[in-house]
Amino acid sequence: MKLLFKIFLVVFAISLFFASCINEVTYGDQLKDEKNLIADFISRNNIKVVETLPTIYPWPANVYYKSPTGLYFQLTNEGDKYIEDGVLNPDSLAVNDEIVFRYIKYTLSANPDTSSFYNTFDKPDPTTFNYYDFLQTQSCKGWHEAVSYMKYNNAKAKIIVYSKLGFSTDQSAVIPYGYDIYIKIRK
Repeated sequence: MKLLFKIFLVVFAISLFFASCINEVTYGDQLKDEKNLIADFISRNNIKVVETLPTIYPWPANVYYKSPTGLYFQLTNEGDKYIEDGVLNPDSLAVNDEIVFRYIKYTLSANPDTSSFYNTFDKPDPTTFNYYDFLQTQSCKGWHEAVSYMKYNNAKAKIIVYSKLGFSTDQSAVIPYGYDIYIKIRK
């Protein structure tokens, strides 16, 4: 009886081993799928990608800057850049400023799943983090980089964050997200 049980156990273990090897998706496959998903999203939305940050505002329609890290960024409102009459606002972004971050997050699929944290109806308290403090868990590298391009209070942008710039759960699942973001800066 013991011998029969041991044989059954060995056969069961071997079948589990082979079953786990069948149809296994590798990390490389996931990265390739992510790249294809981003390319498909860009194509479906007629986005023009440039590799030089536009210096004029407003940015041309549907133009996204692709940074060296892979973040896709489009400035939709430059915020309070000027105090009045063309005078530049001296209160632009600085390291350790508190960023009050509102956003709409969506998957890049043809039928996106959307989460909205854009106003007090969606979420009473906004997400906050200190700019350039990467040890916090309430922000990701992609958000910090986007904020660095926004620079001014009340700025708005659209970004595409591939998984390596996202949160740790996005990185392990290899899922890119799109965001419509709005920031306020607290000194």
